[in-house]
Amino acid sequence: MRKLQALTAYIMEVTDLPRENVQSFADKGELTPTGRDLGHGIELGVFKYDAVIQIENYPGDGHAMLALLLGWLCDHDPDRELNELAEPEVDADLNDDRTVDLEIAVEFEEPLCLVPDDDGEIRFNGRRWRVVGDVPVDVAEKLESLDGRADG
Repeated sequence: MRKLQALTAYIMEVTDLPRENVQSFADKGELTPTGRDLGHGIELGVFKYDAVIQIENYPGDGHAMLALLLGWLCDHDPDRELNELAEPEVDADLNDDRTVDLEIAVEFEEPLCLVPDDDGEIRFNGRRWRVVGDVPVDVAEKLESLDGRADG
């Protein structure tokens, strides 16, 4: 739920809303086992969920909030179309001529990645692991040769 946490923190930061006006939670979560070997770790599965952010008494411009949301998604969740995630949904209840209550629902998909760690809290496949955001990847520094054969 890293994306939910990050989006909630971003909304609070740029709007200066007090914490008591913002609630967020994951809803309709689905866990899909994948077991992908990533070299230095594994993707144990994928967590797909609806991130729900409820904002009470929002005094700002509604269009600015929508732009803020879409801008964050473009910058921090660029694979939404590839992962066939639903478009965000926003419900608004007008309180008066100055404030509105908003409910924002965004479908997210996040990998559950593990790396080996003797002190890790996760026990799986006879080893101990810890959860990480991304598994370290070895990047090739140079290419020795492209010698090979093309059949056909």
